[in-house]
Amino acid sequence: MPKKYGFYSLCLIPFLTLMLSLGFGLTDTNFSVIGNSGGRRLAFLLWGAVTGNYFYLYTEELLELAGCQDRMLQRFLFVSLIFFITAVGIPYIPEQVPRLSRLHVHISFLAPLFLGLAQVRFLCLLQRKTVGGFLAQWLILAVLAAGSAILFFSIGIVSTVLELFLTLGVCLYLWLLHRKLIKKYSIYKPQGLMLY
Repeated sequence: MPKKYGFYSLCLIPFLTLMLSLGFGLTDTNFSVIGNSGGRRLAFLLWGAVTGNYFYLYTEELLELAGCQDRMLQRFLFVSLIFFITAVGIPYIPEQVPRLSRLHVHISFLAPLFLGLAQVRFLCLLQRKTVGGFLAQWLILAVLAAGSAILFFSIGIVSTVLELFLTLGVCLYLWLLHRKLIKKYSIYKPQGLMLY
């Protein structure tokens, strides 16, 4: 598995995500508003392209590593990527394009939902294939789902803090799953301190 995914998980995606939110409130706005105002559109598009592709490609690599090719899982994953990139590409300017903005909101909700379904399906396949051993990964997914619901209902909007929590949480989840698969399948052993 290329070392680049460790760099993306622990450095690049968190850096881009934190930079995008810099200077804005954590609970009174979100990436859609930030990315479509104040000349940040290009930064938002870059973040969306890198992050959406990262989630897709990294999960594909993990599927290959584990030998878990599954049509339903790959459909969930592909739909998530399409929704993610489409949502970032559709402008969120409710005053000027209300219909497109509503579409942006719906698609933005569906992208992480399908990514979550893909990860749940992946863990189910891994459980079946190796007869258990993924409790920590199930707990992380549960914390991500519960934490996202709590943040959404307590704040009342999809907020920057929710998007930070989910994006950084999924990065950590994928990196830890990768580490688990390496250990479980003994594909290769990292030497020294490496970010994969």
